[in-house]
Amino acid sequence: MAEEMALKQEEFRLPLELKTVLKTLRQKWVWILIICILALPVGAISALLLGTQKYEATTVLFYQPIESYVPDTFKIYQSVGEGTELSYEQGAGLVKQDASDTSLWNKVNMVKTLPNLEELRRELSVAKTLDQLGSSISVDVARDTNLMFISATSEDPEQAKLLANTIRDIFLSNNNSMISNEIQDRLVTLKMQFASATNELATAKSEFKKFIELHNIRDIATESPKYASELVDLELSLEKNKQQVEIYRQRVEKIQEAIKTANMSDIEEQKRQTEAKSVGLTSDEANNKIQQISQKIDEIKANSTNPIEEERLQTLYEIAENDYVRGLITRSEYETAKYNYESFMASHQYSAEIETLKAETEKVRSMTIVGGGDSVASSEYLKLVRVMLLDNQLELIKLEMQYEVDQKRYDFLSKNYINLPELNQNYIVLTGRVASLEAETRGLEKVLTQFKIVAEKDHSDFYVISNAEVPLLPQDSNRKLIAVVAAFMVFLIGFSALLILVITDQRIKSAGDAKQKLQKPVIAVFPFEKHTELLLPDKTKESEHIERYRILARPLRLKYPKSGATFLITSTADGEGKSTLAINLAMVFGRQDEHVLVIDAQIRKTDYESPFKPYNLNLGSDSVEKKAGLGEYLSFKVADSADLITQTSLSGVDMIIREGEAVVPDLLQSSRMRELMEELKQQYSIIIIEGPPVGDTVDSEILANYADAILYVTACDMLKPNQITQSLSRLGSTRIPLEGIVLTKVMPVYVD
Repeated sequence: MAEEMALKQEEFRLPLELKTVLKTLRQKWVWILIICILALPVGAISALLLGTQKYEATTVLFYQPIESYVPDTFKIYQSVGEGTELSYEQGAGLVKQDASDTSLWNKVNMVKTLPNLEELRRELSVAKTLDQLGSSISVDVARDTNLMFISATSEDPEQAKLLANTIRDIFLSNNNSMISNEIQDRLVTLKMQFASATNELATAKSEFKKFIELHNIRDIATESPKYASELVDLELSLEKNKQQVEIYRQRVEKIQEAIKTANMSDIEEQKRQTEAKSVGLTSDEANNKIQQISQKIDEIKANSTNPIEEERLQTLYEIAENDYVRGLITRSEYETAKYNYESFMASHQYSAEIETLKAETEKVRSMTIVGGGDSVASSEYLKLVRVMLLDNQLELIKLEMQYEVDQKRYDFLSKNYINLPELNQNYIVLTGRVASLEAETRGLEKVLTQFKIVAEKDHSDFYVISNAEVPLLPQDSNRKLIAVVAAFMVFLIGFSALLILVITDQRIKSAGDAKQKLQKPVIAVFPFEKHTELLLPDKTKESEHIERYRILARPLRLKYPKSGATFLITSTADGEGKSTLAINLAMVFGRQDEHVLVIDAQIRKTDYESPFKPYNLNLGSDSVEKKAGLGEYLSFKVADSADLITQTSLSGVDMIIREGEAVVPDLLQSSRMRELMEELKQQYSIIIIEGPPVGDTVDSEILANYADAILYVTACDMLKPNQITQSLSRLGSTRIPLEGIVLTKVMPVYVD
């Protein structure tokens, strides 16, 4: 993951170094000055040829809104039931407004309407489009005043005057017509409002009358106390009846328990009863009679109420009542629903039958029970108990029915009492609506009468303060702007062209540029020197940049302290300064008591003059035999390696100088070459090999295998980065460490 992030960062690096670009532009200040000098006359000529002058003429109007000739304010209670009070205001003319109001600004927006501009163009026969006419006319309002300024601009001062005055007259004419039309429209609207208000008032009165008749309400304030009083009485009655019902239920339960006990003890006695000989009833007959009465009582209790049917009929009755109030059904439909409900309730009242059952119970009570001894006494007791049960059951039914009637009446009154606020609200809304519509009708009638008088007059809300005059001096000129813009455009084009040339020039120019484009460290920077003889040392002087070589040599030796440390110096092409680097670096090491050997390994060149020859100590001497070169040794023309080494005038420095004819580069990777390098590493503490350019041959790639490190020389303003990176990638395949880039021929402006 980290490697992918690193690759992405490497892919998105900038193709140039901004600091170098700025320094390059500074170096080209002469060209920038020339561009500026050319831009000035171009701007002046453009201003004269393309520039225009505009004249402005202004007319002033005073805005005085039409005051309301029929001021009248009255209130409408349109939604009194909701607690909302609305005010109604009506004027015969335009309502008076101050300068800060939007009315004046609305007038401003009406000056440059399309119809006005069309009429202006037609009257003056102006050869301009509507957009051009609109842009030449401006309308403004002075702050905190009612003054309107209509201005017109034109290259012709006379035309500016005509434009301003004509558009003003057109605006005033249309504005006055609009006011007259507005007054007439308001008159028509008032008539329609008056007719509508009259109809609404009649409708509201009719609705109020129906409401009073439907709910039988004359004074709604008296209905609420009446319902409240009856509800209190019913609550007390219901509570009392509820207690009585509970008491009788308990009595009935106790009597039923006593009858059950008596029946269990009297079973044997009943078997011995004989038929009655006298007028009276046997105990069985009396008990059967009582049982029949009890069954009738149960039937009355079972049929006394049918809750489901009663609830259905009551719901239909209530729906019909509400629909009749709202006018959705006829009165006959309402009466039918009411009759069905009341008939059902009447058919389930059994008070007469209950009285009849009580009489039969008394009759049974007075009858004599026929039987013998204990049997008669027991039957008499059982009869009395059962009669008592019947009495209590009848009283319980009566109480329950009374409780049910009271409960229904209580529910009915409670519902009506709950609906009283709604009725009261509707009552207030209807009365308020009638009152508000009456007030509105009276107000509209008054306004309409006075408005008819106003509509017969002419009206205008503007007065001309001053007419537009012919301007003497131009109000605006664009010549300065055109001159500045033209000069700036010329400068921008020239500077952009120069910047493009600088950016597209991808050649290495500085250390930062090299790091950015090559992505390799720069270990030394050597400025450009016009006099090349100052770069090489001799017996009398040192190199101009000797101190920079010392700075380069120290970390190299510290990193590679072993004896026989070998450095390969190469470049992409010839002429980049690798020989100069090799000589000066060898001299610095030699002065540090190092035994240094410099090898010129360019063995394939034919017309090549080695730059190391001037340092041959025996140069020009006839007594010493001429030394052989590396190519001659590798091709076995020289047997002893001692014949290769040449002593130099530089302290501690020996050289193998290229001599003889060119040989094939394959000899560089022969066993003889490997043996030679092993032998030389034993003799010298530092070996510096100057290899051929990487861009032309593979010799340096072969020689790299004999070195401990590679110093890559790159000259500024010479090669494109892709050529250099290709050579570096080839050297990278040798796996010999590249110490970094040695940058040569750097212009002083790029040297930090």
